[in-house]
Amino acid sequence: MVALGFVLLFFLRRSPRSTASTLALVAIALAVNGWILRPYLPTGGLPVDACPAERQISVLIANVQLGNREARPLVEAVRRAEPDLFLAMETDAWWDEALKPLLASMPHALQRITGSYYGIHFVSRLPLVNGGIQHLANQDTPAIVTGVTLRTGEVVDFIGIHPKPPQTWQSARGRDAQLYAAANVLRTRVEPGILAGDLNATPWEIAVERMRRLSGLIDPRRGYGYVATWNANRWWMRWPLDHVFHEGGFATVSVERLEAFGSDHFPYLVRLCREAGGGSKASPQQDVSDVAEANAVLAAAGATERPGSR
Repeated sequence: MVALGFVLLFFLRRSPRSTASTLALVAIALAVNGWILRPYLPTGGLPVDACPAERQISVLIANVQLGNREARPLVEAVRRAEPDLFLAMETDAWWDEALKPLLASMPHALQRITGSYYGIHFVSRLPLVNGGIQHLANQDTPAIVTGVTLRTGEVVDFIGIHPKPPQTWQSARGRDAQLYAAANVLRTRVEPGILAGDLNATPWEIAVERMRRLSGLIDPRRGYGYVATWNANRWWMRWPLDHVFHEGGFATVSVERLEAFGSDHFPYLVRLCREAGGGSKASPQQDVSDVAEANAVLAAAGATERPGSR
């Protein structure tokens, strides 16, 4: 919103005679942005007054920024927050060593070092079930796909992804295909799931909204605030690009952005409660056009995944 203001002031200075029309455009832009951001006003959402410890699960994610060598502030933040699951992105061999102290309390781990911006590390306080690294939608960006055993003994699914951002010289097809492939994984599993990562997309982007509809994912941000996570180095231009979504059967306890640690992303922490009697997840209400569009994008990306109508 601040960036929008700077742009509008620039045009006002260059074209003083068009002040009235510019102000009209400002009003329209503010109305559109207000409508988009309305669900993210901090109204308190659905607070959980009392969630038994055995039903709680917390997820912390952080894009460490490849080349950043400020590991200590992040490791200390993880220790203070004591998340059950921690997903780190843009990690390399240096970060592999820097994160090893966390294994003392979070011994269950999956990782893939790529030598690029898409290295990924995942450590868990809770036991993992059939965990592994997958390349969703035939993309070269590794994803975490695993079951997680809660303290109650129930298993839930977890997917951690970091799709490539769309660039001026390339389309968003690869990113969108990976989002739809992740949605397809959740659709085909019986257990309720959590999807997390730096999606290189805001929650109101069409592809993210379609992914959520395809899989029935819920955004904990709604009712808890905008919670921008990027860019930590630019106070005047910040967007929510890091996400933790969940399927039905969970309630949001808290949503929090932690302190900057040297990366251009802030760490993002979401605490959830697995609701008693939550049972199996409900089938998402899908639009035929969503399925068709997702399948078209997946086909164009050379992916084998294909969401089907239910």
